[in-house]
Amino acid sequence: MEPLANTHPARRGDDEKTTAGALRFGEALRLGDAKLAESVAESLIASGSSAATVHARVIAPAMWSIGESWERGQISVADEHLATAISHNVLARLFPHLLQTTIIKRERVMLAAAHGEHHVLGLRMVADILEGAGFDVIYLGADLPLESLLEACRKHHPAVLGLTASMPLNVPTLLDELVEVSRLAEPPLMMVGGRALPPSVAAGLKVPFVVSADQAVHVVEELLAQGSQGPPLDEALLQRIPHGRGAIAGEAEIGTIADHFSETALASADTAREAARRAAAMEQLALRDSLTGMWNRRAYDDRLAELVDEGAEITVLMVDVDHFKTVNDTYGHDVGDATLCRVARSIAQGIRPSDFAARYGGDEFIVLLPGATAGDAAVVAERVRKGVSDGPADPPLTVSIGLARFSGEKRLTGLAVDQALYQAKAAGRNQVAVAGN
Repeated sequence: MEPLANTHPARRGDDEKTTAGALRFGEALRLGDAKLAESVAESLIASGSSAATVHARVIAPAMWSIGESWERGQISVADEHLATAISHNVLARLFPHLLQTTIIKRERVMLAAAHGEHHVLGLRMVADILEGAGFDVIYLGADLPLESLLEACRKHHPAVLGLTASMPLNVPTLLDELVEVSRLAEPPLMMVGGRALPPSVAAGLKVPFVVSADQAVHVVEELLAQGSQGPPLDEALLQRIPHGRGAIAGEAEIGTIADHFSETALASADTAREAARRAAAMEQLALRDSLTGMWNRRAYDDRLAELVDEGAEITVLMVDVDHFKTVNDTYGHDVGDATLCRVARSIAQGIRPSDFAARYGGDEFIVLLPGATAGDAAVVAERVRKGVSDGPADPPLTVSIGLARFSGEKRLTGLAVDQALYQAKAAGRNQVAVAGN
């Protein structure tokens, strides 16, 4: 399906930038030029594109083009494996940028390719993006036999399972795996993806179909909010699953030099990811709040200084938990800690990807909204407030929020946002107040 026309100048400019980047990245893959591919991705990150955007709008379409060229016989399997290896290397280099956005450890998501599948670049993208969004990701990778998949589900109890197939011959295997997983005593919620699924099959699915990696976070969050699933396939599609197993796509390539090259590239990329995770863990110690997982006050000071240096227009939100001392005194400090984590989750879910949230101290949280208009900031603040108040009623919980534009001077802005927060408290709590109003 063609994308809808986009008339927003900023978004249109970003689309033009990433489209041009995808063409350059694709050319680098055809040339087998790893350095050029890395340069294309890094220049897009430097110009303000997010790592998730580079995944979805640059690497994915370039690799789709490579896949089509291979299917038409225009390039060899070795060329396709080299392009895939280069892309995996670039994904590993982008991985630290995704980890920088992590706020709170979330539910467990397990990802696997259908038995017989050896093309898992898209699945790797989904794994990286979900891990960057804070989910506890178990990446099982390519060619996973059904019994191994079922055993992993029993052992790890994922909240969500994602399965994929990129070759048409493996679609029946994927459908069979969906059915078998759904028969577990405690089946996970499921989603599927992969370019191999034709519209006729997708129409019979009763689980979400993820079209691109950048949709994955939204799909997982919707599944978790939904909380339960019925049968994964409609009856007509279920009856069409063939019995027995024929040829598996790509079997002839297993054990070839190109295949071993790809395995080496994957191992190298995984080593780079593990190094990035260790570096991120060290950063957590210095810049994260140990209770909520949010950024701490030191990280806030650093981020504010960066935005000021960039000349960004900034709006500041100060979020304060209403009657927090009463919660502690009535329910105990364990419940008080859980309350702070609940507020942190509501803030994380309510802000925009470009925003920055930190625990400022005690029961206060602070949010920086770069580039937000007054209307934008009010919408974000109200979304956070409502997210807290609409949460679990035991104990009942609300927040008050002060909002102020950054004046160019940290101390004066702090006074303004504190005054706005005081106004919200004085007006009855559980509301948003704007400095100067």
